[in-house]
Amino acid sequence: MTEKQRLIDILNGMPVDRPPVICPGGMMNAAVTEVVEEIKDNHNSDVDAMVEAAIKVHEITGFENYGVPFCMTIESEPFDVEVDLGGKLVEPRITRYNEDILNHLDEIEVGHSERAHTVLEAIERLKNDEVPVIGNITGPMSVVTSIIEPIDYYKMMRKDRERAMKFLEVVTDYLIKFAMEMIDRGADLIAMSDPSATGEILGRKNFEEFMIPLYKRISEAVHSKGKKIIIHICGKSRAILESLNESGADSLSFDSVVGIQQAREVLDAPIMGNVSTQLLDQGVEDTIKIHTEGVIKNGTSIVSPACGLAMSTPVKNLKAMTDAVKGVNNGKS
Repeated sequence: MTEKQRLIDILNGMPVDRPPVICPGGMMNAAVTEVVEEIKDNHNSDVDAMVEAAIKVHEITGFENYGVPFCMTIESEPFDVEVDLGGKLVEPRITRYNEDILNHLDEIEVGHSERAHTVLEAIERLKNDEVPVIGNITGPMSVVTSIIEPIDYYKMMRKDRERAMKFLEVVTDYLIKFAMEMIDRGADLIAMSDPSATGEILGRKNFEEFMIPLYKRISEAVHSKGKKIIIHICGKSRAILESLNESGADSLSFDSVVGIQQAREVLDAPIMGNVSTQLLDQGVEDTIKIHTEGVIKNGTSIVSPACGLAMSTPVKNLKAMTDAVKGVNNGKS
């Protein structure tokens, strides 16, 4: 069974020989220092470096996918924010918001940034028959709170709900456009991470009113292309777990604070996750192996890190995780 077939079968609810083990990309990427330090150019902006990084992640860590991009800032660029592209060892970050956008929500026509075209070209070059290519998008709440000051937006949700929703809808229109073009260029599925939409910040009522309709729209658009979508939510998600059954996601992923068994009791979709990223960064191989086996025993369908990996995460620890899933013991008793 190929890595691609195993992942697609899981998302289609079909039996497989073992869980896939992936690190989707985007916020949840494995382009850690040991993987990218020998790459010549910035894998966040150069297409050759982006493709090379995706392939090296697969070859060096054992994760069973290619995933691009490697950050959460690309979707904000078309909305006229400023981004520091960082470097091989420094992730891109927003350096200037665009508060003026709120005065022009009805006039916005959003095209792709240069880096968005880079991602699309990378996907086309990574397309293959054996390894699944995952196109990553940042969720609508996290994009909105990258375009304007997050506190200002959360206040708007209370004081001007109609305007707040309009902003989310404009962003969602672009995210759907980006995801559709990823699929057209060769992405086998879409993964969406929306860390700013945590239940701790929004609460269940706001999550159901603002986020679920948009997640459903994005999921339906992906499904219209015959593809699957994974949605990742950060933080304590207990208050919104049941709500996520209406998201349309084919798999749901959570931070390590959410127990796999707890999530399985509530959710219909397969669970992805959720090996502690702190353990992967700071732990030892034997402990990581035991923890990974425990996640599988608790019923995860797709094994992955629980959230974004620190750049300092050792490759040997990532290999301990992926080897545990594959049943490889590297000569250890």
